[in-house]
Amino acid sequence: MTGVPLTEFLPLAVFLVSYALDPRKFRTALYFLAAVLWALALGFGLALGTFSGAGGFAEAIFLVVVIGLGLATVVGLAGFLLVSGVILLRREGVRVSRLLGIGVGLVMLAYTGGVVAVVVTSSLPLFTWLLLLGLPAGYLGFAFVAFLLYGSLYPALMARRGAPVAAVVVLGSGLIEGRVPPLLAGRLRRGRQVFERLAARGVPPRVMVTSGGQGPDEPVAEATAMAEYLVSDGLPPECVLAEDRSRNTEENLANTAALLADRAITGPIAVVTSDFHAFRAALLMRRHGLAGYAVGAPTARYYWPPAVIREFIAVLRDHLLLNGVLVALSLLPLLFAVAGTLSQR
Repeated sequence: MTGVPLTEFLPLAVFLVSYALDPRKFRTALYFLAAVLWALALGFGLALGTFSGAGGFAEAIFLVVVIGLGLATVVGLAGFLLVSGVILLRREGVRVSRLLGIGVGLVMLAYTGGVVAVVVTSSLPLFTWLLLLGLPAGYLGFAFVAFLLYGSLYPALMARRGAPVAAVVVLGSGLIEGRVPPLLAGRLRRGRQVFERLAARGVPPRVMVTSGGQGPDEPVAEATAMAEYLVSDGLPPECVLAEDRSRNTEENLANTAALLADRAITGPIAVVTSDFHAFRAALLMRRHGLAGYAVGAPTARYYWPPAVIREFIAVLRDHLLLNGVLVALSLLPLLFAVAGTLSQR
């Protein structure tokens, strides 16, 4: 990379250091996307600098590329809001929250269209104000794309490269008429795959844990039905433990940790859940001080977009301080611009 300063690799270095320390951090996802976007922008800049021979033109195109990548993240979030809202309306009926999500998506698309229109008409002052106004939406779009990309890559990598664990823990997702539905069956199959992959490497987990309590409309606890499913599928009964008291992911992790401790089973664990939920499960593992990683199971296409949006909102809520600070920082340029305009009057 002759001619490229080492500082150009800083975003990649920050991501690699964060990943090495603990990949189960939301900011690691942000660093990952920052490194990807910076690499794309740098690649465009190098190409333009090499072939155009006009530094000023290359710098202008580089700026356009950076802004374009930022707008693309906004469009990505807007698209997901629209798709998930329409899916939920068709399948579950009209609710204000779903209409609100669709409305926000439309506003974000309209904003992006406005920015493009202003660029085409070369209205620099209006473009500047629109850009400053859109920085908070830009951050949310950036955070969503980071969650989407890293949250997909991380569990897929762990499913293939995850280290040996003391237990594989499969999280419940609800029964239908007391039976394991396809969504939950997919989690159990993926858990079995992780168990067998590690066993083939000569480091089999000591147990598989099924985790899930009994809902008001369920004849048995989820964990019980899940354990029966695994045993009927050929897993030896002595390899299966059922944690049948939890009602959410936080309780899944806490109760499973206590169950394993009671049986003197120590060491990292592999938590298996649906792909849209895997990264957040890993974040919660870290919060609860549990070593290990999370793995995702495939989800039906129609179910995935709204589920991803719900998980993203939950991650924003779980990291309220970090995201609040970043949104506030994204508002500072607009506030300074407004203050500067008022001071000139």
